[in-house]
Amino acid sequence: MTTRRSFLAAAGAGLATLALPARRALAAAARWPIPPQHARIATEVGRFGHRRIDGFAWFRPKDWLAVLRDPTALDAPIRAAVEAENAYADAMLAPTASLQAALAARIAALEPLEAATLEVPSGGHLYYTRRAPGIEYATWLRRPVDGGKEQMLLDPAREADGGGYYALHWSDPVRSGDGRLFAWAEDRVGSGQYTVRVREIDSGRLVAEVPDAYGTFALSPDGRWLYWVGRDAVGRAASIHRRDLHSGRDTLLYEEPDAGFFLLMRTTASGRYVVMRSYNGARSEVRLVPMDAPESAPVLVEPRAPGLNYDVDDWNGRLLILTDAGDAPDFHLMQADIDAPGQAHWRELVPHRPGRLITAVHPFRDALVREEWHEAQHRLVRMARDGSEHTIAFDEPAYALRVPAAQDWNADALVFGYQSPRLPESACRLVLDDDRLVVADPPSVPGYDPSRYEVRRLSAPAADGAQVPVTVLMRRGQVLDGSSPLLLYAYGSYGASVEARFQPSNTALVDQGWIHAIAHVRGGAEKGTAWWRSVLTRHKRTSFTDFIACAQHLVAEGCSAPGRIVVRGMSAGGLLAGAVFAMRPELWGGVIAEVPFVDPLNTMEHFDTHPLGTGALPIWGDPRVPEDHAAIQAWSPYEQLGSAAYPALLATGAVADERVAFYEPLKFVAKARALTTGDQPLMVRIAMAAGHSGDSGASAARAQEARLYAFAMWAAGRRWGAVPQRPDDAAADDA
Repeated sequence: MTTRRSFLAAAGAGLATLALPARRALAAAARWPIPPQHARIATEVGRFGHRRIDGFAWFRPKDWLAVLRDPTALDAPIRAAVEAENAYADAMLAPTASLQAALAARIAALEPLEAATLEVPSGGHLYYTRRAPGIEYATWLRRPVDGGKEQMLLDPAREADGGGYYALHWSDPVRSGDGRLFAWAEDRVGSGQYTVRVREIDSGRLVAEVPDAYGTFALSPDGRWLYWVGRDAVGRAASIHRRDLHSGRDTLLYEEPDAGFFLLMRTTASGRYVVMRSYNGARSEVRLVPMDAPESAPVLVEPRAPGLNYDVDDWNGRLLILTDAGDAPDFHLMQADIDAPGQAHWRELVPHRPGRLITAVHPFRDALVREEWHEAQHRLVRMARDGSEHTIAFDEPAYALRVPAAQDWNADALVFGYQSPRLPESACRLVLDDDRLVVADPPSVPGYDPSRYEVRRLSAPAADGAQVPVTVLMRRGQVLDGSSPLLLYAYGSYGASVEARFQPSNTALVDQGWIHAIAHVRGGAEKGTAWWRSVLTRHKRTSFTDFIACAQHLVAEGCSAPGRIVVRGMSAGGLLAGAVFAMRPELWGGVIAEVPFVDPLNTMEHFDTHPLGTGALPIWGDPRVPEDHAAIQAWSPYEQLGSAAYPALLATGAVADERVAFYEPLKFVAKARALTTGDQPLMVRIAMAAGHSGDSGASAARAQEARLYAFAMWAAGRRWGAVPQRPDDAAADDA
């Protein structure tokens, strides 16, 4: 049996020969280490009357919530298992080091194309972000509209101060309406434990600091009041607070009585109200605090009710309600007076149209712009005060739009970004009085020519006759004879539509002769609410069969062949990746499952101690209901693993990840390895200091993409050859 030291020496020699023909490079690494052989401890698991035996239940820490707060508290046996898996993955990926470096260099060269500088005017300033080449984090800046000195609003690198993990909340930082304050939420652990910080822009003085917040918050337009969402002991968004930034006095405004509801905060476009929204994926409820009376009690717009979703803004002196009320699953826009905000007084402004999903509204003084999805395309529609409308058209077969939040109520144009898988993002302005579209030249870098690439939109027939959109990026003129390797990505959950964006890592992959494709499977909302609600709970398997149908259609179109396709999915998309790994292993050359939700049955049985709480029940099912429990067990990737020749697998996780626990991918890989009859490597890398989206900073993200795509190239080409799974495999090979 080859020792790890001798393997690494052989791998090091192999790196020097990567420029030689593949057979010579592989000959330098003819022996591979035996993967970790974890103990299988028969443990009875299951709640609500459903008992079963799980051999890898011991990977779950005794006190997972304590580990989230402090990853160093991880139990020693579990830490040893994590370290062994990381060492194995690093050893197996060591021969790809030169390939990873080349991919990372190409990605870095293309990164200046990734995001245009969108300058949003507000209060006499232009606000924007910038990430210069070689800089780890984007910076937030502003400068006077009429010219003058640029001001730094937030430099995350400076805030991190050389520390480890540092990330901002997914919602953007917030500025006060008077332009005096700038606030953000930062996470220094990776587990979603945010601290909200408020800074005075001109002096740089820290005005307020709120630890252990959930991440969303709002500032009053005059900069006097901070509203934020607090967390409970389990980590759920559970309460809303107000702080007087003059006195520092805190006031509890609202406590959420239902553990299944989450809380969000923002101000309306005009700045007249702070919006406090409770939602659980199936229904919602909104309270408003008028900014002309900021210390008043929140006003309830309409009580929560089964099947009622709504959100609130204001326009033309009235409330604007985006809702599915009245049998309008794809939403319509209603109006109401603030003195009579309830549903009984809602009057329709924009009617419901099946298949046209209204996802956002952007009110301005003289116009209203809404974002819609129709037939898997994202579009903008401008409405004038008189009700006349204009839809903005775009040329690419598939594209993405990015509309910054908090655009000035008095602005004469909507600022947004437009891009496609082959076109870098361009900064655009939609002039609101005449619908003129002003498009800035996109950034350019040496060696990138968008005309060398082609984007196509295909339609794959699902088993039930539904047509599933597929977005394809490839080199222009690429021969479709089935010989190309293909990476197929999907998400397919929570109604999240996958944008067809420009991504440097995908371009770097296509430069290597690959085809990149996105399967817009049911579970996303690309074709309306029914596109995702039809696969909730007991029907989740449809997302997976849609994905398989897309792969088969791509094969039929000559884009690739069985065994040459690599799957990629993250989080709930990792659930899909794990599911198709178990369902159709012969189709794939490899599977990339990032922070994958692959053990949903065990997780949902512990919903009462998980930060997602009962809010996840409408999405995945209620394990207390026998029919739901049986359905989850039927489609859960972990439960569906059996004896099969599994393809190469690379899963990732993070000890501090509160959304998908690290032990889910750890258990999945261990079980798959114990059951596989195949000879391909099954790997998992668990980060000790990272969050749900991986490690922080541009370099770490670039290295992660290069690692995943180097794995994809080796997997599709079966570059490892035959890999031992158990000690007796290596003994047989030596004999």
